[in-house]
Amino acid sequence: MNRLFFNLLQKKYFIPSGLVTYLYLKNYYSLPGISCPLRAVTGVPCPTCFLTRSTCLALQGDLEDSFKMHIFGPFIALCLLVWSIKSIKTKQLFPFLITEKFLIIFSCSLLIYWILRMFYGFPLS
Repeated sequence: MNRLFFNLLQKKYFIPSGLVTYLYLKNYYSLPGISCPLRAVTGVPCPTCFLTRSTCLALQGDLEDSFKMHIFGPFIALCLLVWSIKSIKTKQLFPFLITEKFLIIFSCSLLIYWILRMFYGFPLS
């Protein structure tokens, strides 16, 4: 058993698949997670609040509720699935390059969405 575990640790390209599996099972088995520290301290939700729940719902096929929780959830779920498949096929943890331009566009989109949510409300507030 321990040998199998250590062999899997050496094969880091299984990490994305493990993450997808964890997120898929999270709602079914009430697996532990980390609560938003910003919301716990200030009471203000951060730009990624409810993103984990939304991603879990999307992985379970509940796209309607997933979009209600966070609009980025289904897209993150899709990206995680693609990342898992590509990692296993190429046997690399990061089989593709994420550019600075992509990160800037993604971050700006997330901030704009967060500002809109601050005015129009969050799903559980």
